[in-house]
Amino acid sequence: MARKALTVAEAKTRRTPTDREAAELTSWQSHLLTQLSRWFTIEFHLVDGDTGDLVHCAFDQAARDWGARGELCRAIAAGGKAALIEEEGPLLVMGLPVQGPGDTNLVAVGTFVCEDSASAGQASLAGEMLGLEPDDAEKWIGRQTCWPPDLLLRMGQLATERLVADRRLRQLEREAKDLSRNVSTSYEEISLLYRLTQNLKLSSNRDELGKLALQWLAETLPVESLAIQYSSSSKLGAVTGDDDDEPVLLTYGPCPVSGDEVTRIIETLELDPSRRLVLINRATTLGENWQWPAVRELIIVPLSEGANSFGWLVALNHARGEEFGMVETSLLSSVGTILGIHSGNAELYRQQRELFAGVVQAITCAIDAKDPYTCGHSDRVARVAVCLAQALGCDAKELDTIYLSGLLHDVGKIGIDDQVLRKPGKLTVAEYDHIKTHSEIGHRILSDIKQLDEVWPVVLHHHERWDGNGYPRGLAGEAIPFLARIIAVADSFDAMSSDRPYRSCMADEQLDAILREGAGTQWDPRVVDAFFRMREEIREIGRQPAEDSTPEQRDWI
Repeated sequence: MARKALTVAEAKTRRTPTDREAAELTSWQSHLLTQLSRWFTIEFHLVDGDTGDLVHCAFDQAARDWGARGELCRAIAAGGKAALIEEEGPLLVMGLPVQGPGDTNLVAVGTFVCEDSASAGQASLAGEMLGLEPDDAEKWIGRQTCWPPDLLLRMGQLATERLVADRRLRQLEREAKDLSRNVSTSYEEISLLYRLTQNLKLSSNRDELGKLALQWLAETLPVESLAIQYSSSSKLGAVTGDDDDEPVLLTYGPCPVSGDEVTRIIETLELDPSRRLVLINRATTLGENWQWPAVRELIIVPLSEGANSFGWLVALNHARGEEFGMVETSLLSSVGTILGIHSGNAELYRQQRELFAGVVQAITCAIDAKDPYTCGHSDRVARVAVCLAQALGCDAKELDTIYLSGLLHDVGKIGIDDQVLRKPGKLTVAEYDHIKTHSEIGHRILSDIKQLDEVWPVVLHHHERWDGNGYPRGLAGEAIPFLARIIAVADSFDAMSSDRPYRSCMADEQLDAILREGAGTQWDPRVVDAFFRMREEIREIGRQPAEDSTPEQRDWI
């Protein structure tokens, strides 16, 4: 905006700017004028390079008619080079093109002395140029440095180039600062996503993963609180351990709304999981229809995978009182996508586990149907074997394998002749040899199921003996797979403690004596020791009906 011209009287008395005048200058303009004054030891005018209007008048001069000068200043701004505008007596007027913030075009205009002294007539002309009385103009000239015109012009061009270089340097510094900030933000985002993906195990507890995601988001984004509302626990019950069908709300920070209110917000906004996100700032929350005054800013991202929706990720209220933007929405969207895909995969994994458990249970029932006298035998062996394995310090994966091995250890009996399998009397040698083939038959039945590769050796070798006199390979001692040695004791215990067509169950004392006598010959002594440490628990398992336990209910799977 053009500055009002000073009168001659004002110019004589005002040698420094008033507070109001100083306030009119922008910080950048003030810095520019200070820099030019230091280089040339004079005060400069500032002219708008686009309109030619006077923006700032030098404090030791008065303004004059800028019509003609304005056009010259516009030409200098367009040319981008320092140029002499006017020459009167001992004075020269030079313009320097300057580009300010936001591509603002200015021209700094300075009046210079090019002669050491001035005649009365020259002083009068100088006074008109400066807007001063002749006597004041003569005094002003006496205070200035004398500049040869060619040197002044070269100095002006150097100053112009320096100002261009300074502007470029400031621009580069801003870009470097922005880049550094963006790199820092991107690193934090990538780090968060990397940490999150490292915890994406299909068997991971859904709520624990959600809490980690909220904590890491809170460390990265300027939010007051975060929440995840899972639609229904039952969808992922096998993974989460939850049994109810109610939505589950996980929060981090002072959440200003309850789970029911989150549900009501979603219903009120008519949110669709197919929409990637919803961003709401104060233009909406300050309106009369907004029903949740404690919520100032809000981002809601769906947790979905394909057509399946598993819940919502919510960010509430900017921690610095600002509005949410692309940084927050982009990261929340990425995390929501990851959690949605994980939930979808976990649901498929749960369904596959149920299918697998059903197949195993069906095979177990087929074994029981083949030999009704041993009904429930496989289930009891599986549970006793797990009890022994826990006492022997087996890890979760080994407990999983030992349980499945117990269920399937006699699967090969499907290939044994019914008359031999159900014969109430003593077996002939040929019949016994035929029955002994069930371990190899079982191994062949399961050998095409890759998921049971760790069960194969247990099924094949569970009738090996510690002294090497077992079957089918005659392995001895440590050469027998460890889990097969556990199944051998569990199998023998249940066989001796159950009624069979050719004999009644053994008394506890007789059974204990046989196990102690067979330790180190038929069975691994360590496993027999574990049996006696867990004897009461094992006998309790033997008294439980088989239908009380199914594969998908096992704690260790």
